[in-house]
Amino acid sequence: MASVEDLKDALRENLDRSGKLRSLKAQLRADVYNALHNASEADQKALPQVSNENLLINELIREYLVYNSYRGTVSVFLPESGQPAVRPFDRAFLASHLNVPEGPNSAQLPLLYSLVELAAKGQTQPPQAKTHQ
Repeated sequence: MASVEDLKDALRENLDRSGKLRSLKAQLRADVYNALHNASEADQKALPQVSNENLLINELIREYLVYNSYRGTVSVFLPESGQPAVRPFDRAFLASHLNVPEGPNSAQLPLLYSLVELAAKGQTQPPQAKTHQ
């Protein structure tokens, strides 16, 4: 007859093999992080203002994380980065602003994939320095 420890070990191995254990740990970390950072409204107001460049970059990262189903990471990324919960830009705006051509195949993937492909082909221009006043 199996002991309680044997059953625990078998359950842990099964969850680990199926990838569920990693997902549960990520969700637990995200829940703990959110509980600690949502303790008061003062904490929320203390978040730094996000620059326009960071808003764009964060949206590219959010799109990538959502596409790859990194839900735990997104739940930590948004409050930690100060990114609004509601997307400030839609994909069409991002593609237009970043001069990323949209085709039938590329529209199914996050814009980061298109940016990496353009960079690999040497088709990107360095960003112009912006002055902040």
